[in-house]
Amino acid sequence: MTELFGVAALAVGGYWVVRRLKRKMAEVEAKLSRAAADAHPSGRGEKLVLDPASGRYRPQA
Repeated sequence: MTELFGVAALAVGGYWVVRRLKRKMAEVEAKLSRAAADAHPSGRGEKLVLDPASGRYRPQA
């Protein structure tokens, strides 16, 4: 009888884990979709140019 309780507990725990993972994956997918919608239309972002004085790349003004 204790084996039956153990199997039932594992089944309930597994079900909970799967539901939690599905929910988290949906949240991540929604976040990525929002980020893709807000992204630069060309998909590349702003053009960067090298600042010779500092040696750093900065967005082109």
